[in-house]
Amino acid sequence: MRKSTMAGRGRLGATLGALAVVMVTLSSSQALATIPHSSTGVITSCYNSSGALRVVDAQQGRTCAADETQLVWNSTTISATQWGSGAVVRPTRAGGVAEVALLQPGNKLPAGSWSLTATVLIANGLNIPTSFRCFMRTRGTLIFISGQLQDWGGTDGWHRTMTIPGLVSMPEADWIDVFCSHDQTLPSGGVLQIEDVRVIAQRVATTF
Repeated sequence: MRKSTMAGRGRLGATLGALAVVMVTLSSSQALATIPHSSTGVITSCYNSSGALRVVDAQQGRTCAADETQLVWNSTTISATQWGSGAVVRPTRAGGVAEVALLQPGNKLPAGSWSLTATVLIANGLNIPTSFRCFMRTRGTLIFISGQLQDWGGTDGWHRTMTIPGLVSMPEADWIDVFCSHDQTLPSGGVLQIEDVRVIAQRVATTF
C-alpha cells in the first residue's frame, strides 16, 4: 500500500512540475507580448534604494511599489533604417497618373514620428519638356507625406536625382512607399525611366 501511495505522489509531483513549466512558459509569452509596450515601445522598470531593478508590465497595469522609483526608456530597436532598389521602372501612364516606384519591403515601421528622405534617380531621353513628380505615402493609412516636382526642358541632360524630405507621425505601424508620375505620352523610342530609389527613415522622439 505504501508503494502505491508513493508512486501516486510521484506521479502527482511530476504532473504539478509539468504544469509549472507550462505556466512559466505562458507567463513568459505574455510578458514578451507586452514588454515593451506594444504601442509606444517603452519599457517600464522599478528600482529601490539598494539598486535592485525589475521590469514591470505597465501595459497590463502593473506599477512600482511605494519604496521603488520608476524608470522608463525607449526599447525600440529601429532608430534608423533604409531600403531601396536599383530595378528599372518605366512609368507608362501619362497625364499625372501615379505609379509605384518602390514598395517598402519587410516589416512595417513602428508607430511614431519618422524623418524621411527619398532619393529618386530618373533618366529622361525624350528631348521634350517633361514634368516628373514623386511622393511618399503610407500604405495602410494612405497618409501623404511629401512630394517634389521636377520640370525638364528638352536639352537639360539625361539624368536627374530628386531628393524628397518628409516628416510623418504614424498613429499605427505602417509601410512607406514611393510613387511617381509624369505628364508626357511617351513617343516611340523615347526613354523615361526610374533607375534607382532609396529611402532613409529615422525615428524622432517628438514633433512640434
